[in-house]
Amino acid sequence: MDRSRTGVTRWRQGRSLPYGEGVSYWALGEMVKAEAGILESDAAPVAESKLRETVTRVGGEQEVEWLRAMLQPLVGIADDASSGDRRGEAFAAWRRFLEGLAAERATVLVFEDLHWADDGLLDFVDSLVDWATDVPLLVVATARPELLARRPHWGGGKTNAATLSLAPLSEAETTELVHAILERSVLPADVQSAVLARAGGNPLYAEEFARMIAERGDVHDGAEVVLPDSVQGLISARLDLLTRAEKELLQDAAVVGKVFWPGALTANRDASALDDAIRGLERKEFVRRERRSSVEGELQYAFRHVLVRDVAYAQIPRATRADRHEQVAGWIERHVRSEDAAELLAHHYSNALEYGRAAGRDVTEVVGPARVALRDAGRRAVALNSFVNAARFFEAAVELTPEDDPDWTRLVLEQAEASVYVDISSDRRLRSAREVLLAGDVHDAARAEVVLGEYRWLRGDQAASNEHFMAAEGLAERMTDENAKLRVLANLGRFAMLGDENERAVALGRPALALAEKLGRDEMRAHVLNNIGVARVALGEREGLDDLEASLEIARGVGGPEYVRACGNLASVLACEGQLQRSAELHAEGLQISQEIGYEEPTRWLLTEIANDHMLAGNWAEARRIVDELMPAYEESPFWVEPQTRVCRARMLIAEGAVEAAIVDADRAVAVVQGKSTFQGLCNPLALRARLHAELGETKDAARVTVELLDVWKETQSAYVESWVLDLWFAAWSAGEEARVTTAVGEAPVDVPWLDVVSAFVERDFDKAAAQLESMVAISAAATARLWAGEWLVEQGRHADAAVQLERALPFWRSVGAWRYLHRCEALLAAAS
Repeated sequence: MDRSRTGVTRWRQGRSLPYGEGVSYWALGEMVKAEAGILESDAAPVAESKLRETVTRVGGEQEVEWLRAMLQPLVGIADDASSGDRRGEAFAAWRRFLEGLAAERATVLVFEDLHWADDGLLDFVDSLVDWATDVPLLVVATARPELLARRPHWGGGKTNAATLSLAPLSEAETTELVHAILERSVLPADVQSAVLARAGGNPLYAEEFARMIAERGDVHDGAEVVLPDSVQGLISARLDLLTRAEKELLQDAAVVGKVFWPGALTANRDASALDDAIRGLERKEFVRRERRSSVEGELQYAFRHVLVRDVAYAQIPRATRADRHEQVAGWIERHVRSEDAAELLAHHYSNALEYGRAAGRDVTEVVGPARVALRDAGRRAVALNSFVNAARFFEAAVELTPEDDPDWTRLVLEQAEASVYVDISSDRRLRSAREVLLAGDVHDAARAEVVLGEYRWLRGDQAASNEHFMAAEGLAERMTDENAKLRVLANLGRFAMLGDENERAVALGRPALALAEKLGRDEMRAHVLNNIGVARVALGEREGLDDLEASLEIARGVGGPEYVRACGNLASVLACEGQLQRSAELHAEGLQISQEIGYEEPTRWLLTEIANDHMLAGNWAEARRIVDELMPAYEESPFWVEPQTRVCRARMLIAEGAVEAAIVDADRAVAVVQGKSTFQGLCNPLALRARLHAELGETKDAARVTVELLDVWKETQSAYVESWVLDLWFAAWSAGEEARVTTAVGEAPVDVPWLDVVSAFVERDFDKAAAQLESMVAISAAATARLWAGEWLVEQGRHADAAVQLERALPFWRSVGAWRYLHRCEALLAAAS
């Protein structure tokens, strides 16, 4: 039967574990496994097959491989976990998958116990509610009030979210609940009064009281009933009424967790005694049997309330907890897929170590399995882009490993690779291990050099980073694992391109491209061609555009984030080439894909680019709408594209007369990039700030910032030349530094229309400059050029020529409400007449 047509709502729920901050995205993983029918006991090939079948049913044809790759780590299938921070991409894929489920059939997702969730899951649920608005999807999250201590604004301010806080029960409701459980309408007055006083509206206290009374027998007037002051006390009192077999079984189950399987509790018990004890606990409402088990061939039970589990666990003598955690870990290793169980094993072995040491026992035999479990947990966290957890797991594994152990250097390498996303100063151990790694496996050595270079790069030490990158390049020649070699070469090529080392970027990209083609890695082909194309264009090679077009075509077939990147980078190069219309079309195409898959970071980047497209084309109302919507998010969480957003807005504010606001935007943009960015990040903020100084008559400051930017341009020989060069020329012209700009234009590594415009400015052929800009559909830049032309022509006494330029500019400034420039035009016209 086609379930999608039955009208039945799909219900998927997942729980966060009590030690959930160390278990990444557990609740979401449970939902995906339930949808695909994947058991924790399934072998990896079986789980892979089930996942592929589900993704094929839900995803679009172009997205299947991408969705599968991004979902694999959630369901505990080993995959390449060394491709960098892809959390934004993973979130996009997971949202896309869940939206696909909802498009197929109305879907409810229930995230239980979010107060125990890792931060990554909280971020994902938050983003899911924000982005998934066009499908029949209801997200329900349950949490204790302590969630609000971690996330005070959880759920607040969202138009499609509501928060329901459960108030304490009234006395009447508490009484009704107790009577319903006891199946009687009257309690002795003194007992009822005591219950109401101690319960304080807590329904769990009322439930546990009623069950305790039912287990003890009838209560009548005059009977002495001692009531504990807390829920935990009531549960403890109920546990004391259990038989020894039931109590010990419940304690063993508490070691396993809120959910457990009888097979994990068979130590020193025969099957009959185990069944009797579980039936007793189920009858007394301590546990319940679940309809579906995640372990094949095993029944699955759950504690009715996690507090019951906590109290039962607390009653276990600390000296015996080590043995019980070790026994549970052994059972999990035998029955659960290793990748799926990694963080659970790390939890149990870490506890076995902790309690064993506290009891003064020899824990030598536990150290080895604990170290392996922590390492595997770190790898799973990396695969899920949960780098805080990964760094913590690897750190613990390293601490359990002596430096003379053969595994130490590899663990240190993995710890450093994970920690680079958490703390850019955490490469101390790897620097110590570097010589040992260089003398060992060439693949590990190359990885080490790449990550050490990345640490230095992120700390702003490009010279030192290049030493490591060059060493990695030499090691790559000896690498035999072609997938690993491809990753190394692609990373090195990317860093070379970002650092304006374009010849080296191309040289590294060629063998990487050959490997990607040989291995059939289309997403890597698109990625590498993109790097090569940008670098070749920067070198003045027009064929680089062909590489970028090829990258885009491949990426269109692959889909997903690489498609977005291909659109954006080609658009940026075309904008430098003056092809602003095609550039704007590609920005719009990339944004559509980015929004469809819910990929947040490039969505903000592309929205900024589109705002700039509108600003240049003269659609200021739309440009202002976009930047004004983007800006509040930057106040809460700084973002790398913020400077460009502020530059876009400031250019409009200057013309409108909101000069103070423009200065705030310009100063903030410069502060964000100063000393931390490449030339491409620096040029727009610095050029705009220089222009602002010039507009306000601050010629010394205009000259200072102009010279600073020109020096950086000369040093980097960057080919990134766009509208910022117009701001730079105006500042230099106003500050008496035009000769420097003329020299810089002559030495530029590219020949693009923007430089032709500057050359026309230098020659004072403003009409030619404005006409060139209009042909590029840079309408606002053309109007600015005509305003500058009018000012100069009036100074020269060429009033008729000035009037022609100013009258052409006036309609534009009037149409966008740019009153400052409009009034300047009118004043100059008056002077010209």
